[in-house]
Amino acid sequence: MKEIVHSQYKNAFLWVPFIMAFGGGVYFSLDTEPTFHFPIIITLLLIGIIYKYKNIIVRAIALFLFGFFYSLCFTQIINTPQIKDSFGFVNISGVVKDIDYTTKSTHVLLQTENYIDKPVNIRLSISDDNETPMPGDIIVGNAMIFHPSPRYAPSSFDFSRHAYFSNLSGTGFFQDYKIIQHNNQLNIRQFIHNKSNSVLTDALVLGYKKVIPEDESNVWKSVGIGHVWSISGFHMTLVGGWLFALFYLLFRCFPYVTKRIPAKYPAIICAWIGLLFYLFISGISVATIRAFLMTTIIFIATISGRNILSLRNAALVFLIIFLFNPFYVMNAGFQLSFAAIFGLLWFFQDTKYIKRNRINKFFHYLYISCMTALIATIFTMPFIIAHFGYIPIYGIIGNIVILPIFSFIIMPLIMIGTICAVFGNYFFNNLADYVYHFALEIAQNISVLPHANISMPFLSNSILILYIIGFLFLIFTVKPDSKNILIKHINYVLCFGFMLIASLAYTTTTKPLFYATPDHDLVAFNVDNKLQFNKSKSSKHFFAFDSWYKMNNEIKPDKNKKYKCNHGLCFYSAEKWNLVYMKDFTTIMNNLEKICDDKDIDFIVSPFEINSEKCKAKILNDGLLIYPNKSIKKIINHRPWHNQH
Repeated sequence: MKEIVHSQYKNAFLWVPFIMAFGGGVYFSLDTEPTFHFPIIITLLLIGIIYKYKNIIVRAIALFLFGFFYSLCFTQIINTPQIKDSFGFVNISGVVKDIDYTTKSTHVLLQTENYIDKPVNIRLSISDDNETPMPGDIIVGNAMIFHPSPRYAPSSFDFSRHAYFSNLSGTGFFQDYKIIQHNNQLNIRQFIHNKSNSVLTDALVLGYKKVIPEDESNVWKSVGIGHVWSISGFHMTLVGGWLFALFYLLFRCFPYVTKRIPAKYPAIICAWIGLLFYLFISGISVATIRAFLMTTIIFIATISGRNILSLRNAALVFLIIFLFNPFYVMNAGFQLSFAAIFGLLWFFQDTKYIKRNRINKFFHYLYISCMTALIATIFTMPFIIAHFGYIPIYGIIGNIVILPIFSFIIMPLIMIGTICAVFGNYFFNNLADYVYHFALEIAQNISVLPHANISMPFLSNSILILYIIGFLFLIFTVKPDSKNILIKHINYVLCFGFMLIASLAYTTTTKPLFYATPDHDLVAFNVDNKLQFNKSKSSKHFFAFDSWYKMNNEIKPDKNKKYKCNHGLCFYSAEKWNLVYMKDFTTIMNNLEKICDDKDIDFIVSPFEINSEKCKAKILNDGLLIYPNKSIKKIINHRPWHNQH
């Protein structure tokens, strides 16, 4: 055992950002806020422990706690102002900070001081009938405002948490508004959007994430290349590669420069400046920051003559991003990006250059394409299931057939077309659009193949962590020099062990039979593995429907089905328990005593606060899930981002 542990010191640094990230992930996943009074002092003490003690276990614990307390301190420093309640139509005014375009509506990020003593950012959808404001404009109008919704199930999407770390205090929509002051300063991103008038430019250059129609977006997801619509490593690699090639050829035309310094050095610097510009006009998302930092390290390694692609470089980028904003570890784009990049670096790290003829080059390229798609699919699969609830079966085919069209045709055309569109020439944009629809037709043919998307059961955070640990042992564990076959392949043994435990836990997970929001205004009943609700829609609990459908492993229908209730009473019977939901106050007054006396009723749920000493044990409060074995999981939302009253 000592031999195995001692051999791991070679890759000790690779574990550092992940152990810290686990600490941060635990903090962000807690139901209630830890009551520590001196987090900064504790964090400094932990830094001292990491520096002083050489024991690997002590250091690992200290790094985990450091990640936990660092996340706690970061959360307190962020301190995003929060709107405590939702409002009906109210008069609101403010400065437009940003604009986001989607297929359904246009959203403005409005900075206003209407409600509290400091500026708050509210995202509001606007009507296409009105004049579209520009960033910097001051607008005033009547708006409906909602505070961000909390999570409605364990490990589900918590919009209030996402909003808190995005400096967003509320959402809503304008009923009407007018622009009272225009901003005449140039906004490059908005200028390019107005000039290009291209959906592809909006998505692939400017980074707007929902400009592709939903039906087309679903097709791209079905063939496993939905990631092309989120600017990340794929785009940075292409843009950086094309820029490097362009500047390399330009500098080769100046012998005065190339005689004194290799042309690749100034070409790299110019390409990096171009990528920095691309980063800012693309909206500076998490995946784009990760890709830019990774590209920067690759450029530095190239100039300094170091190994370009290594696990250590990827771990360093991971660490930088975590320290910049620890909440990024909870972001789906962050997890998918790093899962793919670590998997690919691990698989191809020992690949050596071999001179090949043209035929062998073709087959080698085909092999690289197939294995890249396969490895990326395997390493990102648990995250895709956890965040999206499905597996794209034909993802490898989509990556091999369609991704090269984006790489070598659409992306170069749209890069050139965006520049030309600024000067009024739309030929390249139109050509890119034609190629796009050709690729879309191919993708549609693949997406209609049998079982293109397999719906998967809900995957919790705890099970996802087991899968992550299994992958980390596979990638980071150094194989000791031993004759014992198990010790020699210890990385595979540890990986298989954790994967097996995770898979057993995953396959034995049961689905809840009853769901309720914290105020019990919206409830759902599992009837023959399909959810039915007490109301068909609820703007107050918009995310509850999505969260519960996902947890029930059910594709969301066009219309939510209502559960049949009689005179305000909703009776539900499971194998081991019975429940009654009382919808209104009159029903409670007329039926509470009778239901309390009924020994067959195990649970009583109502949107009204009920106090009865006679059946206190039956009355349920707070957000909750009830499982077939009668166990109850409370959904407690007592964190700084949950708009506590």
